[in-house]
Amino acid sequence: MTPDFIRKFHVYEILSKTSINNCKSRQEIIDILEQTYLDYHLGDKLYQGLLVSNEKTIKRDVKDIESFFGVEIDHIRHKGHYMVDNTALSKTHRTVFDKMELFLASHKERQWSPYISTEESSLNTDINILGLVKAIERKVYIKISYKGWYDDDHFNEIKEAKVQALHIKEANKAWYLLVYNDEIGVKVLCLDKRVSKVLITSEEVKDPYHFDASIYFQDAFGILNDDMPTETIRLKVANHHFKYLESKPLHHSQKILSRPLKMNTDVLDYTDEAIFGDISVTLKPNYEFLIELFKFNLWVKVIEPQWLADRIVNQYQFILNHYYPKTEDTK
Repeated sequence: MTPDFIRKFHVYEILSKTSINNCKSRQEIIDILEQTYLDYHLGDKLYQGLLVSNEKTIKRDVKDIESFFGVEIDHIRHKGHYMVDNTALSKTHRTVFDKMELFLASHKERQWSPYISTEESSLNTDINILGLVKAIERKVYIKISYKGWYDDDHFNEIKEAKVQALHIKEANKAWYLLVYNDEIGVKVLCLDKRVSKVLITSEEVKDPYHFDASIYFQDAFGILNDDMPTETIRLKVANHHFKYLESKPLHHSQKILSRPLKMNTDVLDYTDEAIFGDISVTLKPNYEFLIELFKFNLWVKVIEPQWLADRIVNQYQFILNHYYPKTEDTK
């Protein structure tokens, strides 16, 4: 996250509270930003972007905010900028806005520790997320260097490739960039320390690759999207966790097949079939999905397909043998 993006975020916050009746001039915005720095972020390099020196910067910021957040901002001469009535963030931009607030809270965690606890993301803070978003929108090439770790595809390494940036996705406290060129195809790169260099060029992609995130991730779970066939998985879910999965579905394809007969019980008796309901999801049951199922312990049981249930049983058996290996005395 860059000081430039943080300034734009704060400009958005200022303008989100305006209307035609309380416009903010560019100089007023500059004064508010500088006072915010002095009051709350003095000496913090990440916030030095708030020390704006001229009105041209604010004018450019307003244009970027309109483009990035999908809002409409008007300007009245000799009065200032205001956000048009009934302007609302799209779901996607609302998510980015919320994540930005969480990032700022995380950055201030030590100072704010008596009041807030946050979880760290692996995002490399040297990466200009807004710049990447604009590169995707404008369809210009980026040059990127990437050195994969053990869990990457064949220790995926890109010394320096000119690629089209396609999409940015957050999953499991990490941020990922999907890129494409004819040589490597579509690749998923984690935006952490594996990225050593990102250069956003002004060269337009001549024949841009068409990418639709809703189609690409339709049957995917997490960030992985391989050649594994899509299947419908039926799960039996205990009542207390059934409520959780109702409020936070496993996948957009989730369907409730039956609700627990006993939705509220003081005692969790996992031998009582009445505390279980059934749900289904239709997706690629990949490695990430398997790990997700292991998180649920006794609360969730795979009913179908049988091969997935068998795989989980075998995995638990392997873990059991790992902790309690059979010896000659126990045979």
